[in-house]
Parts: sequence; C-alpha cells; structure tokens
Amino acid sequence: MKKKLTKKTKKAICIYVAALLILYVVIEILPRVTDVFETTQILEPGNIKLSYETTGYFIKDESIGIASESGDIDYLVEEGTAIKRGHTLVAVEKDKKSSDKTPRFGEYTERLKGYDGLYKEYSAPISGVFSLTIDGYENYLKPDMMNKIQKDTVKKLSFNNADLERKSVIKGEPIYKVTWDDYWYILCWVDKETAETYSEGKSVVLELPEGDVNAEVYSIKKEENGKDYKVIFYLNVFYEALAESRAEKINIVTSDNEGLIIDNKCIIEKNGYKGVYVVDKNGDYNFTRIKVIAYDDKHSAIEDVTFYDEDGYQVYTVDVYDEVLKNPKGALEKDLKEEAKEKKEESKEE
Repeated sequence: MKKKLTKKTKKAICIYVAALLILYVVIEILPRVTDVFETTQILEPGNIKLSYETTGYFIKDESIGIASESGDIDYLVEEGTAIKRGHTLVAVEKDKKSSDKTPRFGEYTERLKGYDGLYKEYSAPISGVFSLTIDGYENYLKPDMMNKIQKDTVKKLSFNNADLERKSVIKGEPIYKVTWDDYWYILCWVDKETAETYSEGKSVVLELPEGDVNAEVYSIKKEENGKDYKVIFYLNVFYEALAESRAEKINIVTSDNEGLIIDNKCIIEKNGYKGVYVVDKNGDYNFTRIKVIAYDDKHSAIEDVTFYDEDGYQVYTVDVYDEVLKNPKGALEKDLKEEAKEKKEESKEE
C-alpha cells in the first residue's frame, strides 16, 4: 500500500522546487537579460587586440654532431649556451669495448640520412646555441626547404625530441646540436581573411609559449586549394626555447590599438557619418561623430577628444567617461524627423 504524502511534506517539496527555479533564473537567465535594461554605456580607455591562432613551424639552420668513436662522453658546454664556431663542445674518451654495440636513436638518424648538416667534429661547426635535443626533422624544416613544405605533409609528422645527454656514446650516434640563432623563420597557414591583413615586410607580434617576439612577414603564398595561405615570418630576435621548439601553438597579433572602448551597437550612421548619441547633463541626446581605430565582432576602439576627418577638418568627438546610448536607433529617428521638419519650415519661409 502506497503511503500518502502529508501536507507538510508537499509544502516542503514545493518550496524546494521553487528555490531551485529561482536559483536557475539568477545564475542562468538574469545575466543574459541584464543588458536589456542597460540603456547607456560609459566610455573608458582600453585596447582591442586582433590575433589569429594557428600552429607555427620553426624553420632553422642546424648542425648535428655525430660520434666518430665509441666511449665515455664529457660535455664541455652547458645546454642553452651561445657559442662561436670552432669552440670545443664535447670530449669522447675512446672505449674499444663499446665499438661493437649498435648505435641508438635509429628513428632519428634514419630521417637524417643525406643531411649535409651532420658533422663528426667535436667543435662547433657553426655559431649558435648549443643543445642536446634533436627531432630528426632538421633536414626537412630548414630555410632552403620552407617553400616546398606542404601543409598535409607537415601535419602528419610527430615532433618528439630525443634527449642526447648520456654518460657514454656509440660510434655513429648524434651527440649534440647547434642552432644558428642570428635569424630564423616561423611557417604557418592562415585563412584568406587573415592573409589579406598582411603584406610582405609588415611587422607583427607573435605570441609564443615562451614569450612575445617581433617578426616580419617574409612571404605570403596562396595554396592550390584556394582556402589556405602559407605565411612565413622572419625573425632575428632572441628566443630562449629556439633550439628545442619545432611545432608550437602561436597567436599572430595583427593589431593592438588603444582608444576609448565602445560596444558596436552604440555606433550608428547619420548623414553619412559614423557617430554615437552622447547624453548631456540635461539628459538630452546629442549626435557626436567618431573615428574608429580598430574593432572586433563586439567592440570598437575609437579616438578621443579630437580627430581629423578625410577632408582634413578637425572634428571634436567623445571624451573619456562620456555616457552614450546603447540603442541609438530611436534617437536617430527622432533627430531625422526634427531635421526634416526644420527644413520644411525653412522652405516655407523662403
């Protein structure tokens, strides 16, 4: 036999359900509709940064040292040290007992077959940064190959660094790497819209995992599929993780502009001019022309105080902490009606 709920229990359940509904409205719905009740916006300084996220492939000139004999190894330079060509990097004490062992790092040396950047000397073949990691693609992701690199090919590669540091080596094994750091490149693919914001020689900022760096657009090439654009950046700056980096997530900052930040919906056009409706001390709305510096899908950065228009005239515009209408359509319609009325009256007087 089913037990009936008492009135007290039913009341408690109703209160509980009502509390949950109120909590849901407060958390989920209220933040979405609050903006409806905000009729104005206060202009404050800020910046709008436009960037594009993609995978960047580090293109570098690199030389790899190969053990010319088996034995115990002594590293004479700390990893990450900038060295000059000819500087002694390692010393190997020959050990005949190890000569018959099979060299390690076969996966990497197989990819490096035919690479002209392999050296059996224990002194630096080039100037650059000393490191103890390789990925086996030093022969592919290099400057004289970058125009031939295909997106579909490079996306399938697995970039795993091998740690070369150890107590003993076997003849034929890679034992160090030197990365030329005077200049290097980053290659990536972007969409058409982003590519159209670039031009060869343009300066941009690249946001990399170890910090921001300045770069220059070296080349832009439309791919055969018509969707992707291969962009190569030239860099001649210090980057701490250069030797170890190969494929990294990067942000390409195309512009970073400061100004007064305004919601795009506040901006309206009147008589061919972009502007906003500023609320004065009396609560009246006055159309004020603006100049947009930069914008994204939600906000714009605009000039403050004054700007010069296309005809070279100085225009007085909005200032910091001005209050502007968020929904200016009604004010515009009222303005246009009053102007039309004034013109009609003037024509009658004539």
